[in-house]
Amino acid sequence: MPPGIQRLATRLGDVPIGMFTADWTLVWWNTTWSALHGDPATLPAAERNLARALFGNGAAHASMLPVQSERGQDAFAKSIVADLKDAVSRYPRDAQLDRLVQELRKVSDAFAHHWAAQTAATQHTTDRKTIRHPEIGDILLDCDVLIVPGADLRMVTYTAATGSREAGKLDLLRVTGGHTATVAP
Repeated sequence: MPPGIQRLATRLGDVPIGMFTADWTLVWWNTTWSALHGDPATLPAAERNLARALFGNGAAHASMLPVQSERGQDAFAKSIVADLKDAVSRYPRDAQLDRLVQELRKVSDAFAHHWAAQTAATQHTTDRKTIRHPEIGDILLDCDVLIVPGADLRMVTYTAATGSREAGKLDLLRVTGGHTATVAP
């Protein structure tokens, strides 16, 4: 990750931020991201992949919190596949990327269907998503994907309007780390 981008991400600590490679592998995250999505460090490094979380059958898929895209789950899934197709076109000799695509084509009919589709899908850039958090319930957030030029990284951020109920939930997550206290009777 370029030093300037790392400094920027670090300074935005109140905002959940995850940095993804071209194949949607999560390579950096902040504590607010962990509070919102669960701690990625609990997963093996190979399982910290959004495509595996959506289409796979391993630890990434099992640990993913329910997330509903305002554009619809099919549009979200298609956009991730479109990003992977783009990555394959730019890195045709990348064995790790090829293994990921082959794996997902075998384990997921939905992935295989989207991969084989002749029509181009829009790449994933921005969306509104409802995340069903186990402690605070549903939280509707703006999800923006910022492309880091020259590094082939995607900075994914989640924000809410200042003063909104959702902003309050993000603040609660940031302060509690995603774990609310239970008071004994």
